[in-house]
Amino acid sequence: MTTPCRSGAPHLPRSLVLLTLLLSPLLLGSLPGCRVARPSDLDRESDWIVAVKTCRLPRSMPWYTQRAEHTWIDVKRGDEESWQRFEVLGRLFGPRRQPIASGDAREDRRWRRDVELLAAFRDERARAIAERLEAASTELVYQYRAGYDAWPGPNSNTFVMQLVRRVDGLSAPLHHNAVGKDYPGWIDAGWTTSKTGVRIDTVPLGLAIGLREGLELHLLQLTFGVSLWPPRIKLPFLPALPPPASPAPPLAPPEDTHSVPAAASSAPAAASSTAETPHPGVIRSRVREP
Repeated sequence: MTTPCRSGAPHLPRSLVLLTLLLSPLLLGSLPGCRVARPSDLDRESDWIVAVKTCRLPRSMPWYTQRAEHTWIDVKRGDEESWQRFEVLGRLFGPRRQPIASGDAREDRRWRRDVELLAAFRDERARAIAERLEAASTELVYQYRAGYDAWPGPNSNTFVMQLVRRVDGLSAPLHHNAVGKDYPGWIDAGWTTSKTGVRIDTVPLGLAIGLREGLELHLLQLTFGVSLWPPRIKLPFLPALPPPASPAPPLAPPEDTHSVPAAASSAPAAASSTAETPHPGVIRSRVREP
């Protein structure tokens, strides 16, 4: 009797495969992290800037929200005296469009948390985005005054997600702990917020795949995922692995007495002096760690 011939790759012991799977998060976490941009890195020469930002909710909020992120958009309209902030801070306020000082727009801390610059646009591209933002924000006023929910949404992160989808030229990969960023109503499908991939979502379950987002599973509006650029593992309530390089703390971080949101929507953020030259209309939000 002849023995069947085995072909293909050699068989790996199951124990070795299991060990590799268990150690892969640790191996990934040992890779050098990427620095993330901060608001203080925003260009001072451009007349028009649109900046998408995020930071963790303040420590004064309930403990179960303190790992969640709050997302908002700051806009410079012509000069340093004409900054505006677009955000939702809770059920009673609805979408807010309010003037802010240039110092607040460039501040790297909010609620004693580090602010991450997710994406920024400048010059004519920023001007075109800014002109559409006001109309898009106004269209959403009734929705947030009538039906705001910190979880699963709609909330402050849902608001920014909806602005991104309504405004041509505006895009940003939202933080994986920005609960509500994928809130679909009942069911929804389309582009991811970075506009480099596609997603389909229901309230209990969703899926996204994109160049910036990587592969994400959305379970009850919590994100589990892996991204390739930058290489990271994303788990709910935890910073991405490997975490971004920690920035040097400001010399005298001011107390922020602004309103505190009632909703979930950065990781410590710093800017590298070796950033690549950006596209004429875009300020890059991430650079490789030297």
